[in-house]
Formats: sequence, C-alpha cells, structure tokens
Amino acid sequence: MSEDCIELRKPALLIGIGKIGKDIVSKLNDVEHDFLLISNNKGDLEVSSSLHIDCKSWINPSTYKIRSFLEFHKEEICSKLSEYQTIILVTSLGEKTGIAIAPLISHIAKNINKRLISVVTMPFGHEKDRLFQASISLKRILLDSDINFVVDNDAYVELNPHLTIEDCSKITDEIVLNAIKLIPQITLNLGTNLVSGTLKENNIEVGIKDLIAQLYSSLGTSSITKSVLYVNGARNEPIGRLNEMLSNFQNSMEGDTNDVSFVVTDSSRNNMHLIASIKGRTKFDSYDPLNLIPDENILDWDIPESHPNINLPLPLID
Repeated sequence: MSEDCIELRKPALLIGIGKIGKDIVSKLNDVEHDFLLISNNKGDLEVSSSLHIDCKSWINPSTYKIRSFLEFHKEEICSKLSEYQTIILVTSLGEKTGIAIAPLISHIAKNINKRLISVVTMPFGHEKDRLFQASISLKRILLDSDINFVVDNDAYVELNPHLTIEDCSKITDEIVLNAIKLIPQITLNLGTNLVSGTLKENNIEVGIKDLIAQLYSSLGTSSITKSVLYVNGARNEPIGRLNEMLSNFQNSMEGDTNDVSFVVTDSSRNNMHLIASIKGRTKFDSYDPLNLIPDENILDWDIPESHPNINLPLPLID
C-alpha cells in the first residue's frame, strides 16, 4: 500500500445531510452501509434512521443558528459514530443545511479518530450568496477528511449552458452515487479528488473531452497527481480502440501526471467518470477572498462559528 493511500475498514456509516442525502440513500439499495440522515428540514428525513435538528420557532434560520441547535445533539452523534470504523459523509454545499451541518459532523468524526471520506457538491457560480460560506465549509471539511471527493455543479453549466437546475441535480446525484459505489473498488488517495462525469449516450471520445473540460474548469492553480477514468458500457468496444483512447487521454494530461488508470465496466448505458487527485488551490478557494492570505499568517478557530441563544439574567440598574 502506497504512503499516500489508506485502507478502509468495516463497519461503515454513510451520513447524508440535507436533500442530497435523502436522494442518495434512497438509491443505495445494493450498497452494504448503514446510514444516518441529518437535516433541519423534516422533509429530508423520510426514513427511520434519521436525526432532525429542531430549530424551534426559527422559520428561516441562518447557517450559524442551525449549528447552534446541532450542538444539543453532539453527544448523540458521537455515540452513533463511535460504533463505526469508517464514516462516509455526503452533502451539498449549495444547500444551507449542508453548509451548516457538514463541518460540525466532520469535526466530530475527526475528534473521535474515525476514517472520514467526504463527498461534497459545490454550488453554481450564480449563487453568490452561497459561494463564500460554501468555501469556508469546504475548507473545514477538507481539514477533517482523510479523503475528499468534490463535484462541481458549475462545471456542467459551463459546458452545457442549456441545462436546467433539475438536470444538473440529476447529473450530480448520479455522479455522487457512482463515486460512493466505487469506494470499495478503487485505490483511495489521501487528500482531495475532483470528480467529473457525463451521462450522455454519446461516443467515448466526446465523453472524454467533456470530462477533461469539466476537470480543468475546476482546477484553479492546483495540479493533478493521479487520475482514474471509468468507462461504463464499453465491453463491446475493440481493445485497440480503447488503448488508443487511453493513450490520447494520457497525452492530454501531459504536464500534470503520467499516472493515469483506465477502467472499463459492464453497464447497459454509456457513461463515464473521471476521478483526479489534486494538490494545490482549486477555483473554490477564490470564493473566499481571505484564502489569498497564506495559511501560516492566519489565526483561526477549530470549531465552525455558530449563533447560540444566550439569555443573561442581568438585573436592571437604576
């Protein structure tokens, strides 16, 4: 086993936060993981294994307020996580629920020394009110995670401006779902991995070009160290043609990495996924202007900020 890889142990717990958690868990019938759904919205918790963060009388609580109510469940969450060796955290940082809850869950998992794999989706570029907080939450999650998979919603819109929000949601859900299914089958590299995918019924060459374009739109100033290309539904392709496509794919990544793996799997439909291990800053760092300051020059808190209700019985002084 390479020094930059880890081995995972059972039992594993999949924690789904917010709407994406509910959507993913509902489609994971063939995966042997226990699961726990967490949300402040009861509509996201339609299964028995769930935790509702009750925000009391607050109709539209801020991310900081949601965190303060999550604190009441900290011991319960610690007790639940302590039963497992590996935690898989799934959330969308395009949702206020994910922004609020995910960093605290990752922090708890780290404090009780659990292996943590996080799978997060990032907001669209036009969601200006979410970008800053999403970047901060992502930074917290990255610090706590052994392995982090990031899916960039905005990358699909850049390539296909005609896509609707519902179309993008279906694409990202499918990619997150497949990434979770691949976890037991692939060599997992420590650190951050960008995940891109295509669900079009098109030829493989076009699909590979789309994957690379998505990857480079999210890279920022980071560099690629390793990458794995998964092609589903290509069993009937000539081996020579597959070798040629691998060579072309590897050449297109020249200057970044020569460590490229190519995996063909059985499937009734043609779709592809690219998982690229990276080092350095991504475009998500630009969402928070303070990320321009070197880390060694920053004083920061370990625990994400929250806004608890504090009632001080101060006497009136005449």
